[in-house]
Amino acid sequence: MEIISQNSNKLIHGNNQILVIGDALIDHQYWIDRMPGAGEDTMIFTFSKNVGGSAANTAIALAYLGTPTKFFGTIGLDLDGSLIIEHMQATGVDISGIQYGEITGFTITMIDQTSERTMFSFRGASSNALSIDMPLLKSIKSSRVLLTSGYQLLYPDQAEVVLSIAERVHAEGNLVALDPSPLIGDVPGEIRARMLGLTDILLPNLRELAILTGEEDPSAALEKAPSLSKCVAVKLGSKGAWMSIQEGFQFADGQRVSYDLCCQAPASQVQAVDTTGAGDAFNAGFLASFLRNEDPENWLRSGNNLAGEVVQHRGAVSMFSSPSQTSVTKNE
Repeated sequence: MEIISQNSNKLIHGNNQILVIGDALIDHQYWIDRMPGAGEDTMIFTFSKNVGGSAANTAIALAYLGTPTKFFGTIGLDLDGSLIIEHMQATGVDISGIQYGEITGFTITMIDQTSERTMFSFRGASSNALSIDMPLLKSIKSSRVLLTSGYQLLYPDQAEVVLSIAERVHAEGNLVALDPSPLIGDVPGEIRARMLGLTDILLPNLRELAILTGEEDPSAALEKAPSLSKCVAVKLGSKGAWMSIQEGFQFADGQRVSYDLCCQAPASQVQAVDTTGAGDAFNAGFLASFLRNEDPENWLRSGNNLAGEVVQHRGAVSMFSSPSQTSVTKNE
């Protein structure tokens, strides 16, 4: 099936580097029987501490897959920040763009016996706006894709920097990918519209798609999805993933799609232990396949396959290095 326009831009982009901008945090996870009510107590059965943050998770997974990956984000000059650096270095992420703030952010996640997750987040240094310095400007020029998340749009100063970076990426003829994040509904409408206007690849889950389209019904939301971006890949959890691509969408090698298309791929059939980071792993598998210039259907399959591997481990990035580097676990 020929999906490449014969009149497309024939410039071949040899660069497959990805620039990831976003949060690098520490995940504290606690497995409990149930969430207690106000004034109640509950026992913790197992706990773990791992590197986390949506952008950091995806950067680590991309490097694990062999994709040249440069990460820009802000962490603290503390032990948690050192743990993040150690883990990123161990998996091959280029951390030369990391900037520093006061305290490394963290997330506390309570997971009950039904696998329902309740999360409490402190973004800490990750809420600081990046400085657009010479290393960042060079990375914008040398990266085929910028990946960022909706978390970067929550604070006005941070949002303006990310929007400026996305504009610079487009000016270089490269692509912008966005994971909306669960808090995309809290982003001011004007900022959200500007970001979507700069987004070439949108990577929402179904709940985020409902927020962006204003449609709670999944079928109606999927029908409206193509209006959001030229490429929209929707993560459907155990049902796999669905994607729409519009005519004119640009492949990694610079050529363009000659007509609209939709496709989907089933999820890997696995026994999930912890779904933390599954969406981030999907993003990594998807973008790594895209940057290898594989067929679009394989972008979805690669995303689903990596997500299926990650959910069989506790912690979003624990499978990418030895547990002694990234986690502490205790069984009662």
